[in-house]
Amino acid sequence: MNAIIVTGGDIDLSLLESYISKNKYTTVISVDAAVKKLEETGKLPNVMVGDFDTLADEKRLEYYAGLGIEIVRHNPVKDFSDTELAIDWAYKRNITEIVIFGALGRRFDHTFANILMLRKYKKLGVDITVVDRCNRIYVKSNPFILEKRLVWGKYISFFAVKEKVFIESLTGVAYPVENKYLDNIENPSLFISNEIVDDYMSVIFDGEILVVESRD
Repeated sequence: MNAIIVTGGDIDLSLLESYISKNKYTTVISVDAAVKKLEETGKLPNVMVGDFDTLADEKRLEYYAGLGIEIVRHNPVKDFSDTELAIDWAYKRNITEIVIFGALGRRFDHTFANILMLRKYKKLGVDITVVDRCNRIYVKSNPFILEKRLVWGKYISFFAVKEKVFIESLTGVAYPVENKYLDNIENPSLFISNEIVDDYMSVIFDGEILVVESRD
């Protein structure tokens, strides 16, 4: 099962609308006031999650409840962000693939927490991808191959999830790598802004890496 989570950061509405239209059987979860973004696309959520302190619109909540949309309301005094509560709602319903729109934006604290959640839920068997107009971000824990024509943009970057990761080989890129550590202390920017030059890129590694496909 799959889900799309729409949360409160920056969102390219045309990209969101297109993605929902192409994934009609995916559960759409809106987080707090992000339902306003969905309204601009003409799309409805299946579930609304949050403490709704930002939305602060009881009539709007009543309207959506009247449409049969599930409202999952939390106390504003809590130990988790609304976005994490939305991810957890999906996880507890055996949803194993999630794409999040609005996870990046002006609030770096929320952005950083959202990126950290990728690893937390990866360990629980949930693959989460964070998407905006310029970036597609996810965690990998096994060697993998990417097809150049399907990547998000020109650039591909890697970061160690823990302090360092051993990269056995990185091929099909402008700057290939063999038997080198990706080390967040010694060389945190060494693996950024690479480019896929062959039809396919392959990376073999031991550990977990954060992958960022990006474009200007």
